[in-house]
Amino acid sequence: GLAGLFLRQHPPSSPLLMLYGEEMPGFLEGFQPLAHIGYLPDIARLELALRQAYHAADAAPADPARLQDIAPDRLMEARLTLAPAVRLIRSRWPIHAIWRFNMEPGAPKPAMAAEDVLISRPDMDPVQTVLPEGGGAFTDALAEGTALGAAIDRATAEAPGFDLSVTLATLLAAGALSKIEG
Repeated sequence: GLAGLFLRQHPPSSPLLMLYGEEMPGFLEGFQPLAHIGYLPDIARLELALRQAYHAADAAPADPARLQDIAPDRLMEARLTLAPAVRLIRSRWPIHAIWRFNMEPGAPKPAMAAEDVLISRPDMDPVQTVLPEGGGAFTDALAEGTALGAAIDRATAEAPGFDLSVTLATLLAAGALSKIEG
């Protein structure tokens, strides 16, 4: 029933199914009969991001050794570029845990905590990774083209316990970085 209501309000504008549904999260935010399920729009954002990542352009992952090649006095000015398939969903809900609980048999019941979910595509299929504290702010800053030092500052301002090494290792392991310039 919900899909029918959405379809009538947002008919497809393209014959490509992969392009359909971008309005669904906003539709769910304004759909009063489901307003009591506050996380539903963010779950729709997660599903949309998974599909977008799947269809995004390919890019080779950045060589982590490139960070060592940057002179220490230039490191904070380095630019780390996210791969085209990378998506970030920041939510006040445990969206990855909710998604897993509904999609994977035996997955644990979600604990109510905010989650920042990185979606990357290290191989051919999108992968979800819950970022550590401050990782969402750091990744957002990188997505905007912010230099490494300023991205660290933004993450630390949001999360004083931000751990750069854990977050950077997570991004590198996920193949989320396509270029490191310094």
